[in-house]
Amino acid sequence: MARKGKERNRRGGASFLFPLIIIIGVVAVIAVLLVKLFEQEKPQLSITSDFSHFGASKTIDFTATDGKSGIQNIEVFLSQGSEKIKVYEKNVIRAGFIIEQGPERLEDSFTVQTKSLGLSEGRADLHFTIRDFSWWNWMKGNEITLSYPTIIDTEEPRITIQSSPRYVKPGGAGVVVYKANEEVTDHGVTINGYFYPGYPLSEKGGARYVAYIGIPFDTERFEGIQITAKDKAKNEGFATFGMILRKAPLKLDRINVSDNFLRSKLPEIIQHYPEVSGSDIEKYIFINNKVRALNYETIQEVCRNSIPQRLWQGRFSRLSRSSRRAGFAEHRTYYYNDRQIDKQHHLGIDLASVRHAEVKAANRAQVAFADNLGIYGNTVILDHGQGVFSLYSHLSQIKVQKDDRVNEDTVLGLTGTSGLAGGDHLHFSMIVNGIFVDPLEWWDSHWLKVNILSAI
Repeated sequence: MARKGKERNRRGGASFLFPLIIIIGVVAVIAVLLVKLFEQEKPQLSITSDFSHFGASKTIDFTATDGKSGIQNIEVFLSQGSEKIKVYEKNVIRAGFIIEQGPERLEDSFTVQTKSLGLSEGRADLHFTIRDFSWWNWMKGNEITLSYPTIIDTEEPRITIQSSPRYVKPGGAGVVVYKANEEVTDHGVTINGYFYPGYPLSEKGGARYVAYIGIPFDTERFEGIQITAKDKAKNEGFATFGMILRKAPLKLDRINVSDNFLRSKLPEIIQHYPEVSGSDIEKYIFINNKVRALNYETIQEVCRNSIPQRLWQGRFSRLSRSSRRAGFAEHRTYYYNDRQIDKQHHLGIDLASVRHAEVKAANRAQVAFADNLGIYGNTVILDHGQGVFSLYSHLSQIKVQKDDRVNEDTVLGLTGTSGLAGGDHLHFSMIVNGIFVDPLEWWDSHWLKVNILSAI
């Protein structure tokens, strides 16, 4: 009897524990669900656009996140004084009541046509309000409100031209000096679709800027010349001016390519460009065209980010005790066995002196490039600041390194025959914002005084 009573007690205890476990489990599940439904973590906001200024049109990119219940609603307002204008709203339909209620991450953008809002120029505030799908706060959700100061600026900058060239030749250079009625960021001169960036003339004070221009040697006419400038709000102002293009005399040169020249030059260049193939003359034509184009791309890349301060002072010097062997913008026709094989243009001046003559910097500068450059051979490119560069090529030795600061008496290297040089000499070029220009102008102190220095 006692044994049966114990068995009944064990069965009764087991029957009691089972529903208790179920109840505890249910309570635990309910507790977890309540914690999830009533979570108190607020959404987060990241704005990837610059919102310090609102111009005539402004686009704002942002990302809202909420890792718990998900994003429910986003509202954005611009306020100024008593005015509060909604500029964006996003409402999300609840996907579920427990799982995946709303998106954890919401990336979006909106554009404000600021002028149409009727707000005044000056200080305003940008407000973001974001709510999630939590049942907290009487089922209104967790909410975050963020406010940011901004400036309403819908007026484009006004540009006044203070100096510009009246006459210019193909291959010529000059400066355009202009003033803006407010601080500007992206600004410069566009000629025939080519952009020349502007730099501040800080030493003179005020919002004055200079853009160095170089006219390509093959320019036949001007089809569009203007100054553009954007302020901090990205409003863009324009000013136009005119220039008269003087014709330049056509200069012709004949280059005879011999087998001896090919045998001596091709191995040197091919080691840097293994893609060159074919017969010797086919290799030469490839180098004279494709490699030349690649080298020009490198030069333009080097000249893309110039030092914003002017380093050069006065006239640019030329190779000491040298004679000129080839001029700027010569139209060269190449012949092999009296057969025309190619045409190119010589965008520099060749100077010959004694063998392995010292090559000095033409003016104060910083070394922007010092390496082999295909058809140019061993080459140094100097950055004189504000878009002005000089190039020294066919060197037998390079004695400076990239980023070195040099003066007019600094030896850059020695003349030589590297690259496609037929004899020991220096190929010297002047480059303005990636455009090759005539060095004769920069060697002329009177030209510099009248066309550059008097304006800046």
